[in-house]
Amino acid sequence: MIYTVTLNPAIDKTVVIDEYQRGKVNRSINTRKDVGGKGINVSKVLKVLGIDSVCTGILGNENSNFFLNYLESLNIKSDFYLVSGENRTNIKIVEKKHRTVTDINDKGFIVTHEELKKFIDYFLSLVDERDLVVLSGSLPEGIKDSIYGDLINLLKGKSVKVILDADNNSLIEGVEAIPYAIKPNVYELKGLVDIDEKNIGSIVKAGRDLINKGIEKVLISSGREGAVYVTAKNIYFSEGLEVPIESTVGAGDAMVAGMAYGIENGLSDYEVFKLAIACGTAKVMTAGTEIPDIERIKEITSKIIVKPL
Repeated sequence: MIYTVTLNPAIDKTVVIDEYQRGKVNRSINTRKDVGGKGINVSKVLKVLGIDSVCTGILGNENSNFFLNYLESLNIKSDFYLVSGENRTNIKIVEKKHRTVTDINDKGFIVTHEELKKFIDYFLSLVDERDLVVLSGSLPEGIKDSIYGDLINLLKGKSVKVILDADNNSLIEGVEAIPYAIKPNVYELKGLVDIDEKNIGSIVKAGRDLINKGIEKVLISSGREGAVYVTAKNIYFSEGLEVPIESTVGAGDAMVAGMAYGIENGLSDYEVFKLAIACGTAKVMTAGTEIPDIERIKEITSKIIVKPL
């Protein structure tokens, strides 16, 4: 089973306008609300790919039903640990004229030390040997940057594979615990290893350095420039496809979903990489926080060219 962990879930409210007018009344063309958070986004794409997962993590009890009902409507299993407080609402302002998205992210609930301890115990009771866990996203107030590293060490003790997708200090400390796989973008990678983000050789060397530390799979995304996949056995590169971009929101999460699907189903490194790119590309072609379509993912997969390095 795949478990996706979201410690700081959010309601994503997307507001579409023509052009933002500072200091004036701006009227929306349309709006929508979705359940968000990086782990939840991964589970949504996994569902499209035809594989079950369990959304878990920490959820504020004050507006928890919105999350639980939303996931149930998508037939996605959930098993969150509830804490006191309200889940955050993130605002995404889409300007059609300029084709841009502006994010305003809220803070959300505060997690106490006792609540965190109880969550960890609860979470560890859910997972079994041979499960795959995705740890991703920002952290709520009250949780230290060391949390992902702590969870990785505990999960490795249960022979559970972990994919880590984080940033800043939580990524740095998580990598020190040597997860099974990571998915940084080039800028997050630069926080781990000194690289020239515009030089493919430098990016590949950074991936190799992380493999030499003991991580088995490193998927590095670089937006329009493409992506690099470094594993213990292979190194692959793929240029970015020229596609109409609707929104980059959740593209990295979609790539993680493709990666998780491939690893869970025993696909080759080549197949995992191709699927991850297809999922990410399909997501940027999809408006706002909407879920990419499986037929589009299949169509893109057939167009992707992967080169061994």
